[in-house]
Amino acid sequence: MNLRNLVPALALAAITAAPAMAVDAVPAVSFAGWVDTKLIFSTSDNSTSLGDEVDDPTTAKDDTGATLGFTSAASIKAMWKVTDALSAKVNLWFDPGTAEVNMREAYFAWAINDTVTWSMGKYIDHIGWLSAEPTGLYTVNDSLIGYLDSYGNDVIGTSIKVAPKDSPLSGEFHIVNGYFTDSDAENTDLFADRNANRENTGLGFGLDLTYNLPEKMGNINLDLAYDMNSGASATTLPDNGAGGNFGGDVFLVGLNATITAVKSLTLGAEVLFLSYGESESAAGVDGANAADRLQFLLMGNYALGTSVPMSITGMLQYVQTDFDAAGTPETDSRLGLAAALLTNPLGSSNFGLNFEIGYYDASDIGGVASTDSNGIALSVEGLVTF
Repeated sequence: MNLRNLVPALALAAITAAPAMAVDAVPAVSFAGWVDTKLIFSTSDNSTSLGDEVDDPTTAKDDTGATLGFTSAASIKAMWKVTDALSAKVNLWFDPGTAEVNMREAYFAWAINDTVTWSMGKYIDHIGWLSAEPTGLYTVNDSLIGYLDSYGNDVIGTSIKVAPKDSPLSGEFHIVNGYFTDSDAENTDLFADRNANRENTGLGFGLDLTYNLPEKMGNINLDLAYDMNSGASATTLPDNGAGGNFGGDVFLVGLNATITAVKSLTLGAEVLFLSYGESESAAGVDGANAADRLQFLLMGNYALGTSVPMSITGMLQYVQTDFDAAGTPETDSRLGLAAALLTNPLGSSNFGLNFEIGYYDASDIGGVASTDSNGIALSVEGLVTF
């Protein structure tokens, strides 16, 4: 199993501590959630092909200056156990400044037997090693370089999980509306968007295989995902197909591992490859939006033997995208480095006071030559769970 998210059936089992219920009994309901607040100071050194700092001439402020400010986000989850075999979950995210609550999960999970579980609804996809929620991160920020772009989006669909009780190997098969077009997880825009960007019956398919190492030393995880059609742009991958292009197909393969063989030390690693096929214009002409993306991650976290629980983390992330834009190949490369100190100053795992320093460097952003950016970010986080 990867760290990005527990699969729907396991997520419910892990966080629902309700007693077994008879079929006709009132479902047992429990709640969980988090509040994540941050203070972030960041600098950015941007340049274009002309070698100029990027500044907006229509404003009086210094757009190239350092930034200092606060952010806040929250999640509340409701889980209920309808019967011994059937559970359901809703996960709502709240982000100041957005017009609507983001419903990231809404699904049921039916344990058909001790080995097979069927789930259907909206859920966080299976792709990637990084956690989708701050409670599963070893750093304050998941990425300073857009590392999560390759993970796709939340999905609506169904999955079958097979997890033999005494076997170290488990797997999931997914059929969803799509992985790499964000509107595929939005009921209101789903069919209108598909008219322009994908076949009406185009779907996405995923496979998630996990091997648990002996002696609880960690796990190895293989992720596969395929979208029959998905909007792709030469400057932003993935996107929602803006401009009316009919999206090309997308294939993803990723391998990640978590190793806990040494006491107090957790190691994480990931390599992931995506391939975007050419899109097609409204006139039926193949476009030049094909691209390949390769990325990797290395992470180490060490728990310190101090009276106040704390650990330190070092993380390296790298993404390289090779574009084929109108016959002029370009490469976008992004490097991110982060060091974090995670603490529980009150001795409670429900409150974390965390600190991070990060550095990023991006070259030829979006495949545009000599469009570069680099900078640092200092973050202080207060994370509360319940």
